[in-house]
Amino acid sequence: MRVGVLGIGKTPHKIQHNKSLRDLIVDAGSAAMEDAGVAPSDIQGLYLGNAASGGFNYENSIGLMGAHHLGVVPAPGVRVEAACGTGAWALHLGCAAILSGLYETVLVMGAEKMNDLATVEGTSVIAQAADSKEEYFSGLTFPSGVALTARKYMQTYGLTEEDLAHTSVKNHYYGARNPYAHLRFECTVEEVMKSATVADPLKLYEVCPMTDAASALVLTREEILRDQPDKPQVYVTATQMATGTWYAATDTMEDGFNLLHQPAQRAYEMAGVSAADIDVAEIYNSFAIQEPLGVEALGFAEQGEGWKGAADGSTWMDGPTAVNLSGGLLCKGHPLGATGATQAVDIVEQLRGTAPKDMQRADAEVGISACRGGPGSVGAVHIYQRMG
Repeated sequence: MRVGVLGIGKTPHKIQHNKSLRDLIVDAGSAAMEDAGVAPSDIQGLYLGNAASGGFNYENSIGLMGAHHLGVVPAPGVRVEAACGTGAWALHLGCAAILSGLYETVLVMGAEKMNDLATVEGTSVIAQAADSKEEYFSGLTFPSGVALTARKYMQTYGLTEEDLAHTSVKNHYYGARNPYAHLRFECTVEEVMKSATVADPLKLYEVCPMTDAASALVLTREEILRDQPDKPQVYVTATQMATGTWYAATDTMEDGFNLLHQPAQRAYEMAGVSAADIDVAEIYNSFAIQEPLGVEALGFAEQGEGWKGAADGSTWMDGPTAVNLSGGLLCKGHPLGATGATQAVDIVEQLRGTAPKDMQRADAEVGISACRGGPGSVGAVHIYQRMG
C-alpha cells in the first residue's frame, strides 16, 4: 500500500493557557493544508483524534467543531477516540479511506488540551481510559500500573533502576534540541536517580508531562502525490492496529510484548520491509520502561535487552535504528489524542530531511511509529517510506 503524505503541521507541545482546543486544531490543521498546497474545500474527510475533551474542556462533537472552524464543511468531520492511541487510530482510518477509493484527499488530526484543569483533576480524567470501576477506584492509576510492569521487567531480566535511567538521558538529550518539546533540558543518570519518585521504581524524569498540542497530516492517493514531483515523496506504506488486554493488574509481559509485536509483524509484511530496514522510529514512552518494551516488540532487540540501546548508543542518532530523536513523550509530553499524529509528523519530517538539525538522521528513508493506549488495550504501528 502507498498513501501519499501531502502536508504536515503541528503546534508546540507545552502548557498553552492562551490557546483553546479549537485554536490548537485550527493552527495545526491550517498549517498542514498550507504545507500541502490545498484549500479547505479540497478536503473530503476529516478524522480528528481526541481522547478526552469532555473531561478536560467540557466539549464534545470535536470532529464537527473542527470541520466548521477549519472550513472543510461539508466534508464529514469524524471524532476518533482510542485512549493514548487515538491519533494513530485516526491515521489508520484516514489511510483506509484513501485506500478504499472513497476519498482522494483527507485531513487526519490529533488534538488534546489537558491543562485547563488542575493536575489532580486531569489525572482523574486520564484514568477513565482504563478500568475506572475496578482498578482506579481501588487505587491503581496509570503510573502505578506501569510501575508494576517495570518491576516485572526488572525481576524477569535483571534490569536495574540505573540501567533504565539511560532511556531518560537519551530522550532528554534530543528533547533539549527539539523546539516543539515541552521539556527541554539534558540530564544525567545521577540526576534521573535523584528526581522524585512518582510510582516506585519510576521517577519524575521517567514520566511524561501533561501537555497541550495538535498535529495534522493531509493524506492523498499515491497518484496525486506522484504527479507533484516538486513535493517530498513520502508515503505511509503500512498501517496496522490491534487491541489487547483491558486490566493493568493482570497484564503479563507477553501481553505487553504482543500488543505492538503482532501489528508490527503485519506492518513489515505489508510494507515489504524488515526491522533491519528501519532508519528512524518514534516509540510510545509516556513512561521510560515503555521505550525498551517497544524496541523489543518492533524487533530492534531481543526481549530483555531493549534498554541497552540507550546505554550503548545503538538507539541514538547514529545507531542502526535511531529511536525517539524528538525526545519522545518523556520530553514532548503526552497530549493523549495528539500523540499518535505527532509521532507520524515527526517521522515524516525525518524522511523529508526537515527535522531540526541536531535531531535529523542523515539520509533517513524508512521510518516507523508505534503507539499504544489504555492499560494495554490499543496498539498501532505505521511505516513510512521516502520514494525516489
